[in-house]
Amino acid sequence: MAEKAEGFIGKVSQMWQRIKPHIATGRKILQVLGGFIGHPWVKAALAGLDRALAWLEKLDKQPLVKKLQKALEWVINWCKDARQKQMEEEELAEARRHAQAMAEAERELNGEEKEAVSAFSIVNNYLIAKAEVDIAVKRDTLQDFEYFLRLRAVQKLLAFYETRMQAVNSISDIDADMHFMVYAANALIQQDAEFSDADTMRLDELTQRQFGKPIIPFVFEEMIIAWEKSRQLLEEEWEKKNSALAKDQLLHKRLVRAQKYEELEPAEVSALNDLKITLPRDTADLEQLGDDLQARRSYVNAAEGFLQMLEKDEQQLIAEGKEYLLDQGATVGALLIDCSQNDRAWSSLSLSEQSLITDFANIFGADCQKRTETGLLVEVMA
Repeated sequence: MAEKAEGFIGKVSQMWQRIKPHIATGRKILQVLGGFIGHPWVKAALAGLDRALAWLEKLDKQPLVKKLQKALEWVINWCKDARQKQMEEEELAEARRHAQAMAEAERELNGEEKEAVSAFSIVNNYLIAKAEVDIAVKRDTLQDFEYFLRLRAVQKLLAFYETRMQAVNSISDIDADMHFMVYAANALIQQDAEFSDADTMRLDELTQRQFGKPIIPFVFEEMIIAWEKSRQLLEEEWEKKNSALAKDQLLHKRLVRAQKYEELEPAEVSALNDLKITLPRDTADLEQLGDDLQARRSYVNAAEGFLQMLEKDEQQLIAEGKEYLLDQGATVGALLIDCSQNDRAWSSLSLSEQSLITDFANIFGADCQKRTETGLLVEVMA
């Protein structure tokens, strides 16, 4: 549906240009990194790092010791004034090199020394993922909507990681979930992402536990949000064009009326001639845009109902008085998928199909708007 919905949602690149200004960019790094060095868990980690370096020297790993020292110093220095910085491509490449050095050191260490390196490694990997997100959002074009969905999922994972990070008091508080969230973020943000079935199942379990929904609706809701915001912005465009058309129609009427009783000025004659050409064209374009908007509203709001069916179990739906989703939700979902996969226009649907989608759209329209308002801007300092 994400890739093949251009028939009723519009081209990915056009939608991206509309919604891009509404995706948070230039976000500051989490506040806890501003006072990074003074934080209790960092002091404990630094002590462990001294022992880690000493152990590597004992193993005669001098090249690795030097690389690890540079990596740790870079993370510390970056975090000292991270609020004012945005990582660019050159610094991102350096962060990746330091990530390799820390990963290599972790393989040589055990116990508290390994934990200390791992604690700094997760911060560095977070910085990498955050920079990747910022760079991706700044791009002028986006042709791959599936990549957009992964980008938005990464933003949500990082925001949750930051919330957890601010509550860390000791190295032991940096648990497996936090490590996996940053690992998943770095994997998913890549254009040619490789994510194993085992990782997918683990991420599914994590999103279910931490966000209250499996991975499919966790990602799928970003599609609904993007569709709805794009529709809202297109509706604003329709309103502007409608207002402009109304003014042109009034001017046309005034000039036609004036022409009956007096000779028009040359500029007025030129304006009238132009309006005779543009009014029919603009009227037809506006009517077509209005029809497209109506269809999009129905599709997107109906998709919200399908999403709620994926998010909630049978007991939740019954408790909320939405048991009709159990009967009709799958039918609507199949119909939406059919429309997107086979590029079916609204006019090609039967009256019963249009009626079913419209009924769902009317029921879930308010929910769709609420989800969009609360979910579009996932700040990386949530």
